[in-house]
Amino acid sequence: MVGIFLSYRREDSAGFAGRLADALEAEFGSGSVFRDVDDIHPGEDFVAAIQRHLERVDTVLVMIGPRWLAADALGLRRLDEPGDFVRREIEAALTTGKPLIPVLVGGAVMPAEADLPATIAGLARRQAAGLSDDRWSADLARLVAVLATLVPGRGRIARRRRLLLAGAALVPAALLATWLLPKWPRSTPPASPGLQATDIAGRWTARVKYDWGDEHDEVFEFKDLGGRLHGTASYLTGRLAIEGATLEGEWLRFSTRSQQMLGGDQPWKEVTHRYTGRVTSDGIHFTLQSGGGYTIHPPVEFVARRDAPR
Repeated sequence: MVGIFLSYRREDSAGFAGRLADALEAEFGSGSVFRDVDDIHPGEDFVAAIQRHLERVDTVLVMIGPRWLAADALGLRRLDEPGDFVRREIEAALTTGKPLIPVLVGGAVMPAEADLPATIAGLARRQAAGLSDDRWSADLARLVAVLATLVPGRGRIARRRRLLLAGAALVPAALLATWLLPKWPRSTPPASPGLQATDIAGRWTARVKYDWGDEHDEVFEFKDLGGRLHGTASYLTGRLAIEGATLEGEWLRFSTRSQQMLGGDQPWKEVTHRYTGRVTSDGIHFTLQSGGGYTIHPPVEFVARRDAPR
């Protein structure tokens, strides 16, 4: 079953599209990527085929290169034509509500809403991924990490099969060991006691390595005000107010918001940072997921530890 629909304009990014399709099929399996040059047969109704595949896929990638918005010698853009196939693909993808990711290649930047026809203006509000020649492997790995969460059952099929075969080979040995070993009584680890907001009140610090390689000391400060958890969490160089904080048992959840700009001529976009932390005896084990800006980032994991009282 096809899981990923790849939209692109041939004269703008055909080479990148072929390279990306090959890489994604190597990760998610043969036939997992639809692109018209390979998957629409001679004589087949193009529009009907596009619509049929869009209804079946899990996610849509819109590849945008430096000539994606280009006009011809008369100043006309193909994207402004209602019958333009790229425009139709995006319109259909937005209508179906499928996850849609713009993929920037060849140094392209995200178009602004004002640059797009009204029917596809929503594309400008989607979080984009970038693929560059000099960072292709790292950029591709980030994109694959995101797609793995959107394309169920894909990306790990071959590895899962290898693990199952290895597990099957180990079953006889495991059964023999179970029969030979004495029946020691099993012990159940004690459940973690419930934690209240006051248990994490104070200042915490974590050394966070982000997916692009930078490392920062991030500071978290929590306080209990009238039975509700308040505080701040730093992100790179800014200190942000936490929102929607909850502490249920050992699980801490909250979010913060920041602004991101891509180049000096692009509008600011809001980025939401969602933190999920497990409070243990040695610190708070966090997973951070950020979304909503111009770039896609995989989850980041780190441990925050309580600062000594001053």
